Formats: sequence, C-alpha cells, structure tokens
Amino acid sequence: HGLRQKGNPVYDENFHVPLIVCHPEIDGGTATDAMASAVDLAPTLLAIAGVDDSIVRTEFPDLRGRSLTGVLETGTGDREGVLTAVESVSMLDGSFWGVFGEPDGPRRIQSGEARPDWNKRGFLRGYTDHRYSFGRYFSPLAPNRPNDVDQLLADNDVVLHDREIDPTEQHNLALDPDHRDLLTTYNTRLEALIDDEIGADTTAWVSNKPRLLGLPTWHGDSPA
Repeated sequence: HGLRQKGNPVYDENFHVPLIVCHPEIDGGTATDAMASAVDLAPTLLAIAGVDDSIVRTEFPDLRGRSLTGVLETGTGDREGVLTAVESVSMLDGSFWGVFGEPDGPRRIQSGEARPDWNKRGFLRGYTDHRYSFGRYFSPLAPNRPNDVDQLLADNDVVLHDREIDPTEQHNLALDPDHRDLLTTYNTRLEALIDDEIGADTTAWVSNKPRLLGLPTWHGDSPA
C-alpha cells in the first residue's frame, strides 16, 4: 500500500503473520490456512507441555485463546476470525511522532510542550477472517462498544475490505450504504470476540491519564 511504516492499518499484509512450529513428534513440511491468534500461543505451549485443560482453567482462569494442538495434528482449526487490538501513541498522531526526529524534540516532549492529539482516531479494534478485513478506529478518549451500524459509524472510522474480490484492499466497503448488512455482521463478530478475549474493553489506557514521558506534565489532554 506504499506505506513507509506498518502502523495499524488493518491490511492483510500487516496482520497476516505466518506461524511456524517445529515439534519432534509432528511431521514437518506441511501447511494449513487455519487461523490463529497470538493469544493462542500460551494455551498451545501449555498443552504441548502436557498441562491438563482442567489445571489450565483452574490455575489460569483469565487466560484467553485456545490450544492449536488440534491444528497441528489435523491441519484444521475452529477459529472463524482473529481479533486485532492496537493502542499506540506513535500510530495515533503523525505530527507528534515527527517531533522525535527534531533537534529539540526530547526537550519539548519532556516539558510537555509537545504532546499527541488524543482526539485523533488512531486506536484500533479489528476482525479478520478468511475473506474480510474489518476494523474500527477510535479516539483513546472515546473508547466505545457499538451495538449497531449507526453507532459504529458515529463513533469510529471504519474500514471493510473483501479480499476475495479486492485482494489488494483498495476499496473500503464501509463507505458504501449498500453494505450496511455486512457491517452489522462484522461488527457483531468483532464485539463478540472482544467480549471473549478482552472483556469489557470500555476504557482505553490513556483515559487514565498516565504520566508517559516525564513528570508531571505529559498526560491525557481531556479536560476531566
């Protein structure tokens, strides 16, 4: 897509990362298109290490994801989609990111003179399956859990790509009113996966006004 840095655009080439597993008891040289998430790695390693599922549920009740041992054995998985969650100041405000390259940048950041614009919609929640890439970008000062398309579009910048008919992801279907039903479907799937793998997800970390780089001047710029 001609982007110099990967950032958080919900493009397939950005988040579709191959997972390579080498295990002495599993035949090598095979491949699968089964979907997996980074949150599946810990459950998979525990299963490979022989930790019983009941122990995992008891000892690690907040552990998200699912074991990929079934995928390793059969080549098929049960994931319909994968959640992507990105909260990064450097990807929120390009103007602030540029300050780091200026001679007096460290001083301006330390003093609080330079700070990101928290109102920009640069934090991401995304959902990807075998065909579609869907994402909504929101301000860290306005995290939200949209229940319908109207709320989705009002509180977020939204993208939806059909990689089957648009493999280079050039056309944003979210901008087309004819695809509202599809937006409803993928918004529902995303929010369900957020419930399963994150939880309530109603507070972005910056809403707590963290002192990020220097005391006491740089924290969230909300008036509250």
